[in-house]
Amino acid sequence: MRNDLLYLHLLKECQSDDPERRLKTLEDLRRHGYLDLIEAQFLLDRLNSTSHAQEQTAILRLMCEIKKPLPVDALMAILADWETSSVFLRMEVAHTLAKVQADEALGLFLRILQDSEEHPWLREAMTWDLAIWGKHISEELLLRLLTDPDPAVCAAVISVLHDRPSQTIPLEIVLPYCSHEKPYVREEAIKTLLATELRVPPAPILAALSDPDPQVRAAASYGCISLLEWFGDQIPLEPLLQALGDEHPPVRENILDALGKVPWRIAVEPVAAALTDVTFYVRCAALETLSLMGERVPSSLSPLLQELSGSDPFPQVRLRATRALLILHGMQPAPLSMPIIDFTLEELGE
Repeated sequence: MRNDLLYLHLLKECQSDDPERRLKTLEDLRRHGYLDLIEAQFLLDRLNSTSHAQEQTAILRLMCEIKKPLPVDALMAILADWETSSVFLRMEVAHTLAKVQADEALGLFLRILQDSEEHPWLREAMTWDLAIWGKHISEELLLRLLTDPDPAVCAAVISVLHDRPSQTIPLEIVLPYCSHEKPYVREEAIKTLLATELRVPPAPILAALSDPDPQVRAAASYGCISLLEWFGDQIPLEPLLQALGDEHPPVRENILDALGKVPWRIAVEPVAAALTDVTFYVRCAALETLSLMGERVPSSLSPLLQELSGSDPFPQVRLRATRALLILHGMQPAPLSMPIIDFTLEELGE
């Protein structure tokens, strides 16, 4: 196959003067199944010959996939080169070394990561990559990085802890970060607390429903779905019902999904009010939860359900409204075969 004409043509195209052609050719090498043939030195030469960030990333992504041994020493030299290598290139090289588990590079990786004089973006990215190194990273190092003055590094460490087995996540270490001044740190702390599953204390999650940052509230509201699954009647509903009025649509959606876990504990009225929500996926969540209430759904909602099933602009809403009508009339429709909602860019912009 080394004499395959297409393969030889693609190698030549990788050296084109046009960066867009080179980018397309790199993808073509993968698409046509030439990963077994590509020489690591060829990719290294291409990496050293370009300053195009997107092309550098594409080359390094290929390096993670090829079968031939990588030039780890050369990659380590790029990672250590803070004078002439861009921070973005060094970030990608560090990720590549982690991805291929280049053990000989781990010492350099950790030295750069712990160097407070290094670029903060590089240190943050390398901290996220600690999850890839797995058991090679000691608990002591993670705890030390949690005290780093850069909050982005702290957030990344908390995320690394999130990926550990639930029983080994140190609750007492993570809890204080739920009140950190930076919202992205609080968000990661909430997500990591939830990763402890049945060990999670509900109070910080419920308190975060009133956090000033919408992403933190979204993480907490999503966590409420699990809280009600795990702890049932032990979870007070007042904070959740208050969160139904949140200005951030994903929070309203998550809360409705959470209330669907305990439909016997909630009144119909707050769920019915969400049927007219301005955001379509919140209306979908309200219809799903309403459908779980069975005979408790009053017939007075029938006209609104009929309107939603016939004239709502979104097919996802019309489908769920039709199902709710069937349930309201004592019929049991089949489960939804495609429960996932695909958002358009315009809808995500809401």
